[in-house]
Amino acid sequence: MKKYTIHFLLLTLLTLVLGFSGLEFPGASVVRFVCLLSGIGLMVSCLDAVILSKRKRKMKKKLKAEKIKMDSPLESFNN
Repeated sequence: MKKYTIHFLLLTLLTLVLGFSGLEFPGASVVRFVCLLSGIGLMVSCLDAVILSKRKRKMKKKLKAEKIKMDSPLESFNN
């Protein structure tokens, strides 16, 4: 979902300009609805990016802590 953030942003901005510019055309309500959906998609995509980045940071921190734990007993065992 993270890789679609730019796509949702562009679609949201485009439909925002077309749907809420004050111009009346037959598909204006459809464009406004697409703007709503793409805005929701943008929010989900951004939240997904934040949640995944936090999860990756936690995993890296956990792996680093495990590596330190694994290294310290080996050094004391060799001495």
